[in-house]
Amino acid sequence: MDSISDDAQLALQQLFQLEIDLRTSVDNIRENNEPAPYTTLQAMRQKLNHLRVKANEQTSPEAESFVREQYKLHSDELDTLQRQLRNALNVRAEKEDKQNRDGLFHSSRKRVKPRDAGEIAQDVTNRMQRNTQLLAAMVRQQEETVKTLATSSDEVTEVGVEYSGLSAVLTTSSRLVTKYGRRVMTDTFLTYLGFFLFLCTVLYVIQKRLF
Repeated sequence: MDSISDDAQLALQQLFQLEIDLRTSVDNIRENNEPAPYTTLQAMRQKLNHLRVKANEQTSPEAESFVREQYKLHSDELDTLQRQLRNALNVRAEKEDKQNRDGLFHSSRKRVKPRDAGEIAQDVTNRMQRNTQLLAAMVRQQEETVKTLATSSDEVTEVGVEYSGLSAVLTTSSRLVTKYGRRVMTDTFLTYLGFFLFLCTVLYVIQKRLF
């Protein structure tokens, strides 16, 4: 197989590194309060779009097929990592909620003031709202990705239509050039034939006058 372009190879290497970073972040989220890696997710989406474009720029069908296969594999991996991230956020939210409820229960047994219990309940509510906002942001980013892919698909379709129209114009032009070439050959042949007949006539007249 012909080697793929340097740009495609670089995009694949960067995708591998981003996947490793994202897996590490998902594992850390389950254990602590590490922020959700939305920047890494966005970078992966951009690299995937870049890789899809580079697939069309390969110099051989084999290289193009290989890059398209890699694009499909990394797209599936991104979907899997996004599901794992959502699950990790849910697990962390449930864990925090349980810890806060346990703390509220133990505090109540120690006869904490109602004001302290209200603060704990408010903290639980704030954490749940924050996780809900994080999940909503992920949904919005996925919608933007779908819109971007749809727009790219429309552009590819338009290019295909323009290419088909250009092919038709080139075919018509080729036929006209061929027809014109044949006409030029016919005109040239008739010109030489007329000149030959003219010479024959002149020679015939001269022969009659001399003899």
